[in-house]
Amino acid sequence: MSVTAAVAVERRSVSLLPYLDVILVVLLAAIAVAVGAPALGCTVGAAAWILVRIVSLVVDRKLEDVSDIRRRLGLGVTVGMIRVWVLACAIIALGLTSTRADALACALVIFGAFSAHFAVSAVAHRQRKRMSA
Repeated sequence: MSVTAAVAVERRSVSLLPYLDVILVVLLAAIAVAVGAPALGCTVGAAAWILVRIVSLVVDRKLEDVSDIRRRLGLGVTVGMIRVWVLACAIIALGLTSTRADALACALVIFGAFSAHFAVSAVAHRQRKRMSA
């Protein structure tokens, strides 16, 4: 393997880190459905998480252009709260229109995705901190 190939592989692995939660959600939701978990709940939970993550990525990129730190912080907190509400509404809507098992499966998928995202964010933050030191 050449040096350029090794660098390319390393860059790809680093660039996939922020999306690890999405990859895990898709894989684990498929596995959960295969072993008998409610398909509708797993699908809605995974779709809601992926939708929220896509919108968050777009908004985060746009927030980088905001020069006023107070405005950027305020908008960031607002977007974070909206994300929580969208995910909660997905769970509640499924609970009202389907079975409790579907709503529980949806909630567990979202909880698992959030946990993975939180862990990845902590690792990424630590890596950025080490790089800047």
